[in-house]
Amino acid sequence: MLRIVPLFALVALAPVAALAHPHMFVDAGMTLRFDDQGRLGAVGVVWVYDDFSSMLILGDLGLAGDADGNLSEDELTVLTEAARDWPQDFEGDLYLTQDGAPLELSGPLEARIHYRDGRLIETHLRAVIARPDPAEAPVSVRIYDPVYYTAYSLTAAPRIVGREDCRVTVDEADLSAAQKLYADELATLDAISASGEVPMPELGHAFADEVSLQCAP
Repeated sequence: MLRIVPLFALVALAPVAALAHPHMFVDAGMTLRFDDQGRLGAVGVVWVYDDFSSMLILGDLGLAGDADGNLSEDELTVLTEAARDWPQDFEGDLYLTQDGAPLELSGPLEARIHYRDGRLIETHLRAVIARPDPAEAPVSVRIYDPVYYTAYSLTAAPRIVGREDCRVTVDEADLSAAQKLYADELATLDAISASGEVPMPELGHAFADEVSLQCAP
């Protein structure tokens, strides 16, 4: 089962061979927000969908906008409601760890949809339940789709709000190595697909830039 868009978690069936590359492209950004005790309390996320995916999303919901392609407030409300309605098994394509241990996140908070130049822009907030202190150990943040149906690109430097003694470094993904890993895995799955349905390889993490958040002790 393959998710077409995170926005609505629409699903479709497709053979393994059809997924040798991502089908949706999203420009991503993040804001790391600290609480008044200096702990990481939330991550603000921005997703800017590619124009073709934006068109498919609007068409699926029966939204067309006016003659100039602008969406009405009512249409934006429909989109916003869809953005807030995540299925139970969707983790939000945002992953945080500290000392190698995953950090639990809330569902989408304060979700909003904007539409500009033919592209849908989704913003939402994810609360970090444990509220870790990056002064104790760096926090790793990555945005990716585990099955790589969606390709996320970190197109802006992560922002920090609430502390002035923290910094981020971005370790860019080795895309050549990731592509080889993905191609090898797909070749293996293609070889056994005749025997029945096989799950997609969860290798999206290999394509993701890693943001490391560090703060002064």
